[in-house]
Amino acid sequence: MKYNLPPGIAILQSVVNKLDCVQSFLMKDNDDYRILKDVLGESSIIDHDKRFLENDAFITYMQMLLLAGMSMFGGVSLSCLNSFSDDGDDVLLTWDSGFSDRFSWGVYDDSMTKFISYYQDRLSSKPQHKKHLPVDIMVGIRGFFSTYLDILGSLDSKILALLSDKKTFIKMACSDVNKDILFLVISSLPTQQLSRLFMFIYPFLPTDLTVTSPDGRSMALRAMFDSPSSDFSFLGEKMKLYLDLYFNPQFPDIQRITKEKTKEFLNTVIQNDHDFGMTQNNIKSVKESQIDVRKTLYSTLKKHLDELVYV
Repeated sequence: MKYNLPPGIAILQSVVNKLDCVQSFLMKDNDDYRILKDVLGESSIIDHDKRFLENDAFITYMQMLLLAGMSMFGGVSLSCLNSFSDDGDDVLLTWDSGFSDRFSWGVYDDSMTKFISYYQDRLSSKPQHKKHLPVDIMVGIRGFFSTYLDILGSLDSKILALLSDKKTFIKMACSDVNKDILFLVISSLPTQQLSRLFMFIYPFLPTDLTVTSPDGRSMALRAMFDSPSSDFSFLGEKMKLYLDLYFNPQFPDIQRITKEKTKEFLNTVIQNDHDFGMTQNNIKSVKESQIDVRKTLYSTLKKHLDELVYV
């Protein structure tokens, strides 16, 4: 089970792995595709149809599609999740609210019903109070894919700027930066420098500042930021807290401090040609493994849903 991967990476790997198992539902000349199309055309509620409930592969397909639909909700960093793991049989996730879900691949039971209910509440503009899978959820997921592709297209051009000279790198990383770009930059720092970033910033923050840890505990920020770490799982937790501070409009003074000190720290890092080169190489790797893979995945699934929903 991939416990140590950041949620945004872990969920993407899970979706891609299961996509291989349900390819037949994406192929027009396959019986599974025809069953899927018939269910969507003849039923208003997917999980009230026996053709779905009695087909483990169909259930797995819908589970994969639901995870793909939420896999970039809130951005590439997947801020809606605190943790995600998949051992090939069971999925366990904890939302940013502290609410946890678990379900088994190919199994439609009470745990799955609980997941789809909270899923629809969490990813909608207002609570849906639905404990079933309406056919129109496919339209909503298609809409997510379309939005994700727009975001990824915009990220591509900004990544090119990050891969140019040092001056442009700093300008792009610190001037009116959005959450996805900042996440990409700091997560691409050499591990030692990423650890130092948090240690560099915390002395300038209020000493009584408390935060909510990813597992829901209230704790002093110093307990998270004042010690070095080489474990990327723990660094991922620090990144989430750091991004929450950086982009929290309710605390303008803290926003100002984190922005100023982040720019100061990055200016120091890029003076070291080795660290700057490693950071750019890591950004290239992230582009290939995260941005490019996502573009291919979302384009494939959007085209698939276009054919199902609109044709």
